[in-house]
Amino acid sequence: MTIRTETWMGYRIRFVEKTPGDWWAVLKDVTDAMGLSAKGVKQRLPEGVISNYPLQTAGGIQEMLIVNEYGIYETIFESRKKEAKEFKRWVFEMLKALRQASGLEGFQIFRMLDKEHQKEAMQQLKAGLQNPVRVDFIKANTIANKATSNLYGYPKSIKKGDMTPDMLVRREDILDDTVKLMSVNEKFGLGLSVSKTVYGKYAQQGEACQ
Repeated sequence: MTIRTETWMGYRIRFVEKTPGDWWAVLKDVTDAMGLSAKGVKQRLPEGVISNYPLQTAGGIQEMLIVNEYGIYETIFESRKKEAKEFKRWVFEMLKALRQASGLEGFQIFRMLDKEHQKEAMQQLKAGLQNPVRVDFIKANTIANKATSNLYGYPKSIKKGDMTPDMLVRREDILDDTVKLMSVNEKFGLGLSVSKTVYGKYAQQGEACQ
């Protein structure tokens, strides 16, 4: 197995290539970065995403727990640190680079995990609205899709399934903003046009990047 050590915000994250292009991370490194307990996370992770691996440490060879890409993101989702999203992006980019170095791509896991974020965002919207109905959830996703499409220069809204991984990463933030704004707008009776507000914010960001 090949081992690579990368650094994020001062934290050393060790990656182990179990098979060509299949990179696993040392669980303790991930939980330390996210302010979590490795023991607690281990108990909650599903079977098949966690394994033991003998690593050379200052104290000699030690059996360490490692988690696959799905397990990494599952761990990140448990963190409430504000840096969790930044860490998720960093992990995504790091694994992408490692896979590309092996001549492989692997966005399927990320797309699957994006569904988890989608589910979480819809739960937050449900909790934030007094009487949520189906059209509210459709509205939030429609706004997120169009704002993301506009940000990347598409004249018309494209479906989430057709978005690139980079677009999906940005869409998560946009969906979160949309959900929060819809909730606050109703709670305080602000009377804002959520769609115009969100489109305006990300249109400015798109112009700044051009």
